[in-house]
Amino acid sequence: MHIRDHRPEDRQAVERLLTTENLPTEGLDRCMGWVAEEADEILGHVAVESTPDVAVIRSLVVAPQARGRGLARRLMDLAEGVYGKRTLVLRTESIGPWVERRGYVHSTVGQLPASVRTTTQFEGDLCSSCPVYARFPATGPVLLDAEGIKSAVRGRYGAIAVNGGPCCPGGGCGCGDASLEIGYDLADLVAAPDGANLGLGCGNPVALASLKEGETVLDLGSGAGFDAFLSARRVGPRGRVIGVDMTPEMLAKARDLAARHGFANVEFRQGDIEALPVASGTVDVIISNCVINLATDKAKVFREAFRVLKPGGRLMVSDLVLLKPLPEAMKRDLDAYAACLAGALLKDDYLDAIRAAGFSGTEVVGESGYDAGDLAVAVSSIKVAAIRPIESRPSPEPSGCGCGCGCK
Repeated sequence: MHIRDHRPEDRQAVERLLTTENLPTEGLDRCMGWVAEEADEILGHVAVESTPDVAVIRSLVVAPQARGRGLARRLMDLAEGVYGKRTLVLRTESIGPWVERRGYVHSTVGQLPASVRTTTQFEGDLCSSCPVYARFPATGPVLLDAEGIKSAVRGRYGAIAVNGGPCCPGGGCGCGDASLEIGYDLADLVAAPDGANLGLGCGNPVALASLKEGETVLDLGSGAGFDAFLSARRVGPRGRVIGVDMTPEMLAKARDLAARHGFANVEFRQGDIEALPVASGTVDVIISNCVINLATDKAKVFREAFRVLKPGGRLMVSDLVLLKPLPEAMKRDLDAYAACLAGALLKDDYLDAIRAAGFSGTEVVGESGYDAGDLAVAVSSIKVAAIRPIESRPSPEPSGCGCGCGCK
């Protein structure tokens, strides 16, 4: 298989290949492109329309008879290699999960360089209804604004909900070995519905929360519901568990599991943990498992946790913290943020944020090292307990969560 620059004489064959796969052909004359050729037959194609600061990848196609040979990957590798110092953008309805595994995140036009609007796919109606994905240069002038970060996090964890967790592609294995290593036991793995455990935690806050029959539990960043389902069994039918998550795919998975397995005392609400869709003073216990580090405003998360807890209510979280500052380049890396690293606080700053929200008795009740892979960063997994004092200053209601749940 030979990959080369496309030539004017390739146009008819390329358009025929794109049309066969219901892909648009408009604007190819404004693109640089490559074709994959074998025995004088064009079997694959990719094109890039570029501006000084953005490259729009489009028209990636592989003929049916050439699939399964890694051709799409080779074509994308070439396009990304040529334009990798710019922000890479594409619109697609069909290969979103695949490009997310290549480091792209859900984005919006407003988060992209303004010049993207001059390209074929963004100046008119071409593919206007398709989701937008972007990959930002690791050393470029990437500003990690709050909405961009949240979009990256939703993209990463939405893909995990659909495709499975890091230790179980496809979502069916239960991630048992990894969970046993961070504090769960075999009884926990049996008690939760198959598919709820995606292997995304860094501890077992449920075991440390000392849940009691009849209590109301709130799980911040509940994902597919693993900790919520374990909590539901501990608080019993007189108790209640509320899971809050901002990722639609995670919520859909959790709600489906709850319905299919008869968890009548569990509900999952869509919302941001920085503006909880929960009424003030209604929760006995808050748990969270490796999620608060993903929030853009941790102080606000802890203030919201304080607000919704009853006086005397308990906070029990497992999370990742830094033992020394990150390199500046990593702080600007959206992938590192979505992977729970770039947004993590220094350990002392994390604990100070809990205390500043009004909690008392803030204590690290467990700590272990965390394997950050090939990244030379010092990260620790901590388990933190805190209490909302019985006599404490009131916490104001939020301006409105927008969830329509009546939480005001």
